[in-house]
Amino acid sequence: MVVTKKYTEPPICKKEILRYAGCKSSEDGFLQSLLEECLEEVLPKLNYKVCYMELPITITGELCDFGCMQIESKDLRKNLLGCEKVLLFAATIGVEIDRLILKYGALSPTKAVMMQAIGAERIESLCDLFCEELQTSIQTQDEVLRSRFSPGYGDVSLEIQNEIFQMLNCSKNIGLCLNDSLLMSPSKSVTAFVGIGKDEIASKQKHSHKCLICEKTDCMYRGI
Repeated sequence: MVVTKKYTEPPICKKEILRYAGCKSSEDGFLQSLLEECLEEVLPKLNYKVCYMELPITITGELCDFGCMQIESKDLRKNLLGCEKVLLFAATIGVEIDRLILKYGALSPTKAVMMQAIGAERIESLCDLFCEELQTSIQTQDEVLRSRFSPGYGDVSLEIQNEIFQMLNCSKNIGLCLNDSLLMSPSKSVTAFVGIGKDEIASKQKHSHKCLICEKTDCMYRGI
């Protein structure tokens, strides 16, 4: 069964937005003014939506079997090893920010970059809020969430998006579509697997910054 939820605005981290924008200093007066101007324009237009379903998980070698689909991946296996169930979810903040990014791409490239950064922070904050809520709901079972794992990361092909979108009925439930190039619309959206486990790996992931868990050490956004 697919569950759909709408959220009010997650807490905003301005420092994180500036990091996504590639800004080395958060004290620059111009950047602060630009950020506030962009936030004032875009925040009222965002819609925070998530749809999700719970799946069983059986791992044999590098094959992750979710019952309704199978994925062969050493990276996803590593992330989900020790889990008995997985949450598959899709999240989006809506199409309006895409329109603003397109608009300012022609009028003000600097503002377009800041809008891009706001969108990146907003969708990540929505995913964080969703996972924090899920963690709270399973605390009585002494279970811990693994870090999110999205298609396109590691050795998991984006092709799996087709199955995910069908299973979650993303278009109907949260207005999220997938084109022939496997790009999502709205662009500021995420699909991911979240393992639920009780072992030390999950506990370590819970208490680590997501950049410390990620193995992509050359990422320009790495926050260490």
